[in-house]
Formats: sequence, C-alpha cells, structure tokens
Amino acid sequence: MFGSFTALKDISLDVDEGEFVCFLGPSGCGKTTFLRAIAGLDIQTAGTIEQAGIDISALPPAKRDFGIVFQSYALFPNLTVEKNIAYGLENSGRPRSAVKARVEELLELVGLPEQAKKYPTQLSGGQQQRIALARAIATSPGLLLLDEPLSALDAKVRTHLRHEIKDLQDKLGITTIMVTHDQEEALTMADRIVVMDHGVIEQSGSPQDIYSRPASLFVA
Repeated sequence: MFGSFTALKDISLDVDEGEFVCFLGPSGCGKTTFLRAIAGLDIQTAGTIEQAGIDISALPPAKRDFGIVFQSYALFPNLTVEKNIAYGLENSGRPRSAVKARVEELLELVGLPEQAKKYPTQLSGGQQQRIALARAIATSPGLLLLDEPLSALDAKVRTHLRHEIKDLQDKLGITTIMVTHDQEEALTMADRIVVMDHGVIEQSGSPQDIYSRPASLFVA
C-alpha cells in the first residue's frame, strides 16, 4: 500500500527453480511494484516473500540472493566494463585472481571479450545492456530480476537480445523474473506469463495457454 492506494491485492505466486517468468501488463498494473517487492526495494505491508523456502520479507536488498538489470542499464560511468562487472565480486571478498577469471568468463559469455577496457559511454545500448546482464549474474545469484531490460533499445537490437537473454538463461538454468509490457517479448521468452492488471493476477500460464485460452476479456 502507498497511502490509501493498494498497488498489489491478494497476490500469490510460486516460481519454480530454473523457470523464466514474465510479469506482463500495462503501465500501472503492479508488475514493477511486484518485482521491487521481491527485490526488497519496496516493502510489502502484508504477506511474505520466500526464496528457497526461507522468508526473506524482512531482509534488505543487499542480503537477498538476486541480481537485477534495469531498463536504464545503471552502469557506473566512471568505471571500465571489467570494473563494472567486477564490482559485486570485489565486494564479496574474492581473491583478485578469481575476480579476474570470472570477469573474463562473463565477457566471453555475453560475447564482448574485447570491450573490457572501455567505458560504458563508448558502448552501444545493446552492448551496455549485455554488460549490465553480466554484472547481474557475476556472483551466481539464485534469482535474476529483469525490469523492462529491452524497452530502451531499438527494435532490431531488442529482437536480437531477446534470444540472447533466453539462451543465456537456458544455459545457466537461473530462475528469472522479467517485467515487460511487450506481449511479443513475453510470448517468445517466457516459460510462464503472469498477466497483471490493477494490482491483481488476471491469469498465469504458459505462452500457449495465454495466447490460445485467455481467461478473461482483458487477457484476450
């Protein structure tokens, strides 16, 4: 709740390990608030959030086991690409040699090994988002949160990155929740789509179910 406004109402959702779930809905439907509650960036006023069977509702974001990618990339402009990726690893107290090896591995994984010494402003939007993704998974979190990660990119790059992100998620097997307002994005990337409107879940199901058997006029 925000004052007298209730952003999410009677929400109940289980996400399986390794699943790719999309929260889909129009602006103001509650999808981003839901993601931020999971991350601990907005605290819910009732109910609990559990991860791997543990109640994390009272934990601050830094104590929760997730990586997050924002629409705006949120890279540090004064740090090189390799330093951006290494940020969370260095703060976790890992040996310098292990950090270096992990950064090199991640740069290979996202297809940008030659960009290590560059700064974010020297990269394209698509490249910056790949670096943001590499940074988010650097510490091998149990959960990856994607807050409309492709909406700031042009259509061609967006389509290409859709496939890259899904392939990467399949390869790593990381549980992923993505917020989007783009139906095509959700249908092509998700194992399960959670359609939201006015703070409630209208329907939760596979892309095939949502497309072929909409539960309401709104979903259709």
